[in-house]
Amino acid sequence: MYQIRLRQCLSALLFLFFWLTLLSMMTRLVMFYTFVDAEQLIGKGEDVLRMWGTGLRYDMRIAGMVVAPLLLLSLLFAVRERGWALFKALLTPLSALFSFIVACVSIGNYFYYQTYHNYIDVFAFGVFDDDTKAVLSNIWQDYPLLKSMIAAGLLSLPPVWYCYRSHRRRITPWPRGVFYSVLLLSLIMVAIGARGSVGTFPLRRGNAQVSELTILNKLTPNGVMAIDWAIKDYRDDMRLHKVSKTEGDRLLTQVGLNALEEQSPVNPWLAQHKPHVVMNLMESFGSNLLALDDPQRNDLLGNLRAHFQQDFVFKRFVSQGNGTAPSLAALFFHSPMENISHSSAQTKPIAGTPFATYKQAGYRTLFISSGNMMWRNLVAYLPVQGVDKVYDQNSLMERYPESAAELTDWGVPDEYAYRLAEELLAEATQPLFIALLTITNHPPYVVPSHYVARPVALTDEVKRHAEGGQIEQVSLLQTYQYAANAFGNFLTNIKSSPLGERTVIAATGDHQMRRIKAYYPTEQVLDHAVPFYLYVPEPIRQQVALRFEPNRVGSHKDIFPTLYAFSLSGATYHTLGGRNLLAEQDDPSRAFGYNEEIWIDERGATPLAGGKSRYPWKQALYLEERAEPIETRTMQRVQAYPQLLRWQINASVMGMEAP
Repeated sequence: MYQIRLRQCLSALLFLFFWLTLLSMMTRLVMFYTFVDAEQLIGKGEDVLRMWGTGLRYDMRIAGMVVAPLLLLSLLFAVRERGWALFKALLTPLSALFSFIVACVSIGNYFYYQTYHNYIDVFAFGVFDDDTKAVLSNIWQDYPLLKSMIAAGLLSLPPVWYCYRSHRRRITPWPRGVFYSVLLLSLIMVAIGARGSVGTFPLRRGNAQVSELTILNKLTPNGVMAIDWAIKDYRDDMRLHKVSKTEGDRLLTQVGLNALEEQSPVNPWLAQHKPHVVMNLMESFGSNLLALDDPQRNDLLGNLRAHFQQDFVFKRFVSQGNGTAPSLAALFFHSPMENISHSSAQTKPIAGTPFATYKQAGYRTLFISSGNMMWRNLVAYLPVQGVDKVYDQNSLMERYPESAAELTDWGVPDEYAYRLAEELLAEATQPLFIALLTITNHPPYVVPSHYVARPVALTDEVKRHAEGGQIEQVSLLQTYQYAANAFGNFLTNIKSSPLGERTVIAATGDHQMRRIKAYYPTEQVLDHAVPFYLYVPEPIRQQVALRFEPNRVGSHKDIFPTLYAFSLSGATYHTLGGRNLLAEQDDPSRAFGYNEEIWIDERGATPLAGGKSRYPWKQALYLEERAEPIETRTMQRVQAYPQLLRWQINASVMGMEAP
């Protein structure tokens, strides 16, 4: 009897699975033929196939997440007659309800795209944040709401019919082995559907970026997935508001700054000879692992080593964030809020971003990543902030087809991003500012199959700091080496060409290397440290005075003021306490480094959680074990600086309150 009950239920649930998938696919088909211009698709055949393939996975994921719990409940309720009768009675209305919801959301997503040219996003929550009554009234007036509800109701009927049919059908028992095989395969299929993937990671938001053609990316996810993302974005959304000038002045005084605007020195030669500028934000390029580098036994730099020896490298340097998103937001958008690119402020330009500063100086601004820039909505947000062109894994796979064979969950190997940057620099007819974001040095730590790794070893210090098994740790070391080596190859190519005389190149890490232990308190700076590398061509060195003091402390806030000093003449720029790290005379009021968790200056490090004690420097990036009290003035700076960061992003996006 157990088999008969389960087979009745299984048949109805599998029909529901395929029906929910079909509903989403049909909606995408209608949207495709309604909103896509056929001329846009010329040469985009592979992109269209990726849209359909990835879209199907999203659709199966929604269907799987609906059916999986019902299927598991059926295994339990089919044991007893009373429980089975209840479950059987509920299955039909539940099938109708879920079909109705998916149909409603699919239809809503159609009209949302028709209006906003996007799938359902965080702005949909304006129905709650704005005048709800007025918004609902507009929806009723502007959209065929009643017809849509009727259509959704009709689309919910097929599962009702099939449930009724399956419950009335006479079933002949199967051999036990056949039955359990079918049941197991059904469970596996639904589980894979709910996950959307058989790889390392489940199907995620970033997978929706399938093409350089934006509309294909917009059509890839279904409405239910879009709502799920919108809810998460809404929860993470920043409550931006207008701020008072009085509050800003108070925070500036506490931090010890006069203003948030500075000007690069006037330099007539730079004004006539504008160099290209490349800023490379490298995934997990942390000093915590670099400290374990050994040229003979554990080579973590590869071809980057020679450039580290030839050029400027600041090591007492920390990332502002402890993840890619917060560091990227801080470095390129002056934002201490990592979600700004997919928040309610995602359509508002921020004054004084590096992209805007270089654009105003006559530069063409580009953003290149070997990853998928659907991540954090950057593909849409970067142009708002002044980026002329965004290149990501889809651009690279289209330009270098061989890279597609090495695509991982996070993107294509970094070498292709550098290859594109090199070609764009060589082809440029005007000065370029290129921002690079690499991704290869990221779990699951996979290097390209063609890469020949240099020696890495689980030395005693690596074992002491390692987390995880030996095989994984070796992969981690090799991937770190690959990422550094790829950048080193890029530098070698640029320097050995005419571009080497007129291209300034900087690089830093976005955060520390994961899965590396830190022994506190002596290694707490090391745990947040990233190197800051800078190449300044010799012709520019001869025209711009500089002084290199390797032990000057700094953080991401200092990178662009340094770059502006060697590329722009008399340019006004926005800065949050940053300064030129190669200035002849360091600015003591700005000689500090800020990380979300730690503050460093020439005397040592202060954890922000306490903000009342300083650990003095011992050597390099290591601290003494005992802390000492800090002065009241320094304590005020440490506490006020994060508040100033939030004040200025509110001022930039929302403006000032009336006096």
